This record gives sequence, structure tokens and C-alpha cells, in this order.
Amino acid sequence: MRLGKFGIATMASIAMIACLVTAASAEPLPVQQGPGNSVILKRILERGAINIGHREASVPFSYISDEQKVEGYSVDLCIKVVDAVRQRLNKPDLKVTFTPINVTNRIPLVANGTIDLECGTTSNFLTRQEQVEFSPIFYVTGTQLLVKAASATREIEDLKGRRVAALQGSSNEAAIRKLNDEKALGVQLVYVKDLPEGALLVENDRVDAFVADGVQIKVYAATKAKPAGSLAVVGRLLTYDPYSAMMQRGDQDFALLVRGAFADAFRSGEAEKTYARWFDPLGLKIEGELLAAFRVQALPR
Repeated sequence: MRLGKFGIATMASIAMIACLVTAASAEPLPVQQGPGNSVILKRILERGAINIGHREASVPFSYISDEQKVEGYSVDLCIKVVDAVRQRLNKPDLKVTFTPINVTNRIPLVANGTIDLECGTTSNFLTRQEQVEFSPIFYVTGTQLLVKAASATREIEDLKGRRVAALQGSSNEAAIRKLNDEKALGVQLVYVKDLPEGALLVENDRVDAFVADGVQIKVYAATKAKPAGSLAVVGRLLTYDPYSAMMQRGDQDFALLVRGAFADAFRSGEAEKTYARWFDPLGLKIEGELLAAFRVQALPR
């Protein structure tokens, strides 16, 4: 093929543009510094601390240890966000403060800005996204039943006319209410403030079952049941509960920083290591569904 002067010049121009594009794409994007337009980052900078909301007894996700330290799988992942905030604000000594939360007050405290980042066991639902922003998904579970090991109960339908404990305002309560109405089970709901209280009611025969997220009651049954082996987790998953961290809605700069920190943890394998630290000792190896969620959300920089 013969090229005239115009053709040669055109090809040369295309080659030059391609080289420039390649060179530009090879250059790392500049890391933004300072709070920028983020209301949350400005608030953190002014306060000199990032305020994290945590649960008090959601082992091993977010809880207060015997040494009175806030710790857990969710908390460890959120600390990766704290590190990203420190880098963004150029504040390596930025303090972390902790505020205890529960099922009732967690969304209001995030929505009104009292808490900068909630690190617990909150399910990421579209209806909740109308009130708050969510991080990427870092755990997947669903509603199951905690019962006495000797109980004949195997599914929710076996609890017709029985007393069942639930955390008021939780997705577990909503699921039981829905099934109660649909199947006319006549279940009597008893409200509790946290998981240990619900489990205690089962142990003391004050309720026939406690409905909660399967992973949490599995951990309790394996580590806290008295005597050991006296509790069991039964039944199909009644809900799909993907856990995410919450933050105030409408701050896209902060949301992007949070998503970036989680994506980095998924991509580098740090999220898997964090999971292994908290769950492997409990005999809960990472499952394919969660591993797939990590990989799908491991967005490149």
C-alpha cells in the first residue's frame, strides 16, 4: 500500500497521539489532598478526630472486649478507611473516637452527622439508602433461628403460637413479622436490646427461639452457650443480609474515599486476611459467595 504525504503525516500524528495517551495512562493520577468539598472530611478536620460508631456485643464484628477495647472484623476494615482519611488530610496523628450504637439509634446518628462512619452489622438495603450512604459489602448472611439443641424446632413454621425473641427495628424482626402475617403463625414477639439478651432468653426457656443474623448466633452458640453445645442454629435463611458500613448521605467525596479504601483491601487480599483473623478460629472459613463479592468489588485505582 502506497501512502501520499498526507497519509504519512496522518499516520505519524496518530502514532504520536497513541504514544501520548499511553504515557498519560501510565502516569498515576494525583492523589487529592485536603477535605476538598467533603462536609464529613471538613468536620473531621475541625474536630481533630474521626468518630466511629460501634456495636457493644456483636462478636466478632464489632464489640467491646474484656479489656474494654472496641474491636472486631468490621472495626478492622473501618480502620483502613481511617488510614485513608489520615493520608487524605495529611494528619497521621488523627485521633479515633468511638460511640456505642444499637439497632434503634444507628441510622439517626449517622444521618445527623454525630457519627462519621458506622462499623457494625448493618444490612445494606435500598430503603436504608434513602437515609444513609453505604460502603461496599463486606459480609453476607441472613436470618436464622437460635434454639435449644434439644428442641424439635427446625424451621420458622415449627414455632406456630410460640414466643420468639427479636431485636426491635432489625431486618430479622421485619422478616418474622412478614412471615407471621403470610402464614398466620401466631408467633408472639418478645423484644430484646442485643444478642446476648436474646440468647439468654432461649437458654432460660423464656422464649422458644431467637431470630437474628445466622453468623452472629452461630458464633454465640459456638463460644458462649452454657453449657457448651446447649444451643443450635437451625432453619433456612429467611432473609438476605449484606453487611456494609454506613456514612452520612450526600457526601460523594467521602463516599468515594470509603469505597476506595475497601476496594484496596479487597484487591490486595487484606480483606481476606482480616476475615481469617476473626473467623477462622471459630471454624467459619470464608465461603464462595463472600469471596466473589470481594473480587467483584476490587475496583482498580
